[in-house]
Amino acid sequence: MPDANAAAPAFDPAVARARFPAFRTGPCAGWAFFENAGGTYVPQAVLDRLTRFMIEAKVQPGAPFPASALASAMIAEGTAAMATMANAPVDTLVIGADTSTNLHVLANALAPLFEPGDEIIVTNLDHEANITPWRRLTRVGATIREWRLDPETAALDIADLESLLTENTRLVCLPHASNVTGAVSDAAHAVRLAHEAGALAVVDGVSFAPHALVDVMALNADAYAFSPYKVFGPHVGVLALRPELPGRLENQNHMFLAGKGTLPLNPGGPPHELAAALAGITDYLEALDRDLGGGPDDAPRTRVERLFGAFEAHQEALTARLLAGLHAIPGIRVIGAQEAGTHRSPTVAFVHERLSSRDIASTLHARKVAVRHGNFYAWRAIEALGLDPDDGIVRASMVHTNTAEDVDRLLDALPGA
Repeated sequence: MPDANAAAPAFDPAVARARFPAFRTGPCAGWAFFENAGGTYVPQAVLDRLTRFMIEAKVQPGAPFPASALASAMIAEGTAAMATMANAPVDTLVIGADTSTNLHVLANALAPLFEPGDEIIVTNLDHEANITPWRRLTRVGATIREWRLDPETAALDIADLESLLTENTRLVCLPHASNVTGAVSDAAHAVRLAHEAGALAVVDGVSFAPHALVDVMALNADAYAFSPYKVFGPHVGVLALRPELPGRLENQNHMFLAGKGTLPLNPGGPPHELAAALAGITDYLEALDRDLGGGPDDAPRTRVERLFGAFEAHQEALTARLLAGLHAIPGIRVIGAQEAGTHRSPTVAFVHERLSSRDIASTLHARKVAVRHGNFYAWRAIEALGLDPDDGIVRASMVHTNTAEDVDRLLDALPGA
């Protein structure tokens, strides 16, 4: 949670939107954008970092000549920015292609630790990125146990995890927040239970990080994954590891990089220009915090804590507005928590009793409201909810740049409104 001593500034989304070119120009302009869970717009600061790297530093880093030294420095700044965002030691981070890739690599690196009879707990609520890699470890003899969502709440019950844990449990994998139902898991409790059972814990934070403050140090998961392209940055994935973990993992990189920190978990290395652009996220947050009255000498993490406090309050108000409007429309059924609050993120899934989710999405598109329909790589969750995974749900995901006017526009465009 945000630092109680860091008062959240009054938040005006117009101040934030002014720093995002997509709201003013190109095919995105004029649309109410609700597909943030698939990837957010990026602020000018990210574009500036990317452009500078491509012009001044698009060479192999690691050499002493000026362009290469600049490349190294910019990549390091991008990695440091992600450490600030996640509150994690910078030398525990992997900047990889995306979260799906990062978790597949991590699973392969963990495979030698498992023996026949060892148990791995996965959910049926998560994005498949945090399910398939672990299920494939049956090849080394591991047994998979499934922590199933409650179809009534569309969420995970921590008591069900307690009943699944045994003396043979070696790994627990879960989402911090669902990318379809918006359910926020009690990840801290789950990690603590896993560790008490002698197991590792891997948390998928992709659908949590855009909306709420991530604190890897406090959570204490063995691995925490998130995707900066859903947190106002370029298309990469970040994996934060407990400092003790890399030394236990099998090298997935070139043989001469074994034992070199997190390099064994990053075959091919980070995408250089995208890693460099990551520092634009914290550049943006610093500028926004100053716009909203933050002190000129405040530490970067203090700014992140303060802003995310403001973001969460703004998003909760938008979620309450959206849920109230959906409840008032005949034929609409909201999936998951029916009220805004700490147990749901501002990602809202709904279906219509007569119309397909595809038709609903098409109707909204005609009114320049950007949503998507389907299973969003959470195929198992959609099936467990008794829905057709191909048609799935309509998803409306909001971040701090959304407005009350966006919400009203979505609601007014729905059939029956």
